[in-house]
Amino acid sequence: MKVRVNRAGVIFIGITIFLGVAAVNTANNLLYLVVSYMLSFMLLSGMLSLYNLKGLEVLLLPPEEVYAGLETPFRVVVKNQKRLPSFLIEVKSGKGYCLFPFIKEESEGIIHIYFEKRGLYENLEVEISSSFPVGLFERFYSLSVPLNLVVFPKPLKASESALNSVGKKEGITPRHSRIKGYEELEGIREYTNEPIKLIHWKISAKTGDIYVKEMVEEASPPIILSLDSVDGSLEERISKLTYLIVKFISQGRAVGLELPHITIEASTGTAHKRRMLKELALL
Repeated sequence: MKVRVNRAGVIFIGITIFLGVAAVNTANNLLYLVVSYMLSFMLLSGMLSLYNLKGLEVLLLPPEEVYAGLETPFRVVVKNQKRLPSFLIEVKSGKGYCLFPFIKEESEGIIHIYFEKRGLYENLEVEISSSFPVGLFERFYSLSVPLNLVVFPKPLKASESALNSVGKKEGITPRHSRIKGYEELEGIREYTNEPIKLIHWKISAKTGDIYVKEMVEEASPPIILSLDSVDGSLEERISKLTYLIVKFISQGRAVGLELPHITIEASTGTAHKRRMLKELALL
């Protein structure tokens, strides 16, 4: 555990040294007494701040989707395993921080975290600090919090003009549409912004989640994306594919993905989108 001296602490130490020198030069017993009280106060403050940071457990709860290059709000939970409460606990990660004024047993807040790169993050290092009790010193330490999170690539805007669709290949079925072609029912899937008339109210009422009717439209085939569908460096291509996947899935279009190590058949829905983004993140 380390210590930073705050501005108030620098002033307090300066005054203590000044009075100590004056006490030695003047042999004034009152000054000796004042200096001893000030030193005792600093010692007591240090002991309280040390105890204040002990016995803390930190958990980070990410949202369903986290993208590189974008600040993302995480739920942060701090559990106090001591008998006495902790005060003014601050959790920091990069530029993001969350202050907990008082933690008796458990407290929850929001911290914005920024990931520069895509990929798997098994742990995330955060800083736990506190200026308790009087703000003279800030005691802090680093903590590695288990995360096991796949951060999706940063979306980079891309044009649709050069995309290849599977409609040019042989034996392709029509794409599933969320907007047109209501006359033929294909199946049921989870709701992701479809028109209200497509909601399957009976199944939604039974499950507690919103589901929609999956209809067939003959006009447009599914879209198959690959690294050759876009231009740029490898990272730029991955980012552009991320943008296109998010865009097409939000429009209700069936999207597939061809990568060197895996081929994902065209489909729709949030779970399908996240599967494709995960493969891109780990590429």
